[in-house]
Amino acid sequence: MIAHVSRWVLPVDKPTMDDGAVLVENGRIRAVGPADKILANFPGTVVDHGQGAILPGLVNCHTHLEFSALAGQVQPQKRWEDWLTAALAGFAALPSEEIESGIGRGITQAWETGTALLGEVSNRGLSWPALKQARLAYHLFYECLGFDLLNLGDLREAFPFFALPELEDTPYVSAAAHAPYSVSPALFRAVREWNAAGCRPQMVHVSESRAELAFLAHGDGFCRDLLKRRGRWVPNFQPPRQSPPAYLASLGFLGPGTLAVHGVWLNAPDRRLLADSRTWLILCPRANAFTGAGQAPVPELIAAAVPLALGTDSLAGNWDLNLFGEMRWLREKFPDYPGDLWLRLGTGRGARALGREADFGSLSPGKQAALGFIPLTGKPDFWTDLYHSGAAGEFRWICESGWGEGQGPEVPPLPPSPPPNPHK
Repeated sequence: MIAHVSRWVLPVDKPTMDDGAVLVENGRIRAVGPADKILANFPGTVVDHGQGAILPGLVNCHTHLEFSALAGQVQPQKRWEDWLTAALAGFAALPSEEIESGIGRGITQAWETGTALLGEVSNRGLSWPALKQARLAYHLFYECLGFDLLNLGDLREAFPFFALPELEDTPYVSAAAHAPYSVSPALFRAVREWNAAGCRPQMVHVSESRAELAFLAHGDGFCRDLLKRRGRWVPNFQPPRQSPPAYLASLGFLGPGTLAVHGVWLNAPDRRLLADSRTWLILCPRANAFTGAGQAPVPELIAAAVPLALGTDSLAGNWDLNLFGEMRWLREKFPDYPGDLWLRLGTGRGARALGREADFGSLSPGKQAALGFIPLTGKPDFWTDLYHSGAAGEFRWICESGWGEGQGPEVPPLPPSPPPNPHK
């Protein structure tokens, strides 16, 4: 039994504690409270971490680890269309061994910068074996694309991955639908039904670009050209003439078990639809800046009570996988909101979105002892200091092991990052 003590303790589900302590036993949190009470007659080991904050491990709800090998190769863009074109071309040229090596480096970076639980989107299933050996916990979303799959019944007909026997033994693998411009109504239904049968969450990119909105409204533009180039176009396609959230609602794809990602171009009716259906929206603000997609209407989303959590997206579309970078970006852009809001989005809210709040997301008795420490200077702006220190890589784990299925392989460092990050 060990008592971890520091100048501040950030439970997330309770107010910040001055001179707090977290009692850990057998990998679980046993108690959290003022140090003088926790340590009264305490017979175990006390570790005083000093001037800084103990906080729960982060929950990154959206990554694409299979794109990690493109770190430093795809440049930030002013137009989302240019970024997607470059990313797809770069990924197509990657040998499998480079993809697999990049996955390991991406996992290491996420772990070392404080991520305890990762929501991973996989296109080929290559990241799953690596995640099963990782120290961090995960939920894998196997992403399905198929705009031309018009008569699909069971999901396993087009995606043999879902016939794997081992899927029956884990609740931490789901099906994901890529986006409204790349998935047919039949495929959306098949994804929904497969997830519902196992009570699994599902994921979809939504309202990421203006091109997506134009395609659903008129059936033309960049998305149509992209589908033609990739051999997926359906000549008699009739656009639904709806916004992406409205279209997903018509397919029964929204709800509390759905994680919609990005939401850059959401109007007021879209925001009400997400809020009323209790659909999660995963914000990836720095990724949207990197790719040229735009900026999500964060104040309007908060006002509409849309359930929010955070992700980083991929190393082909962001400067790093450090979730503190997203928190710092949000703190700097929206300084009038309570400073702890962004930490809650990157911990407790994310754990709820992935259905893992029993083990992660806060420093609460009974949960996994996924806690770390960030040294702080004692500056008046506590939260800005916290996010800047975390984004600078000053987080360290207070643990001897992780919470995933393995201890993680030794991997070489990531290649150099892209040019200057304006949000770092």
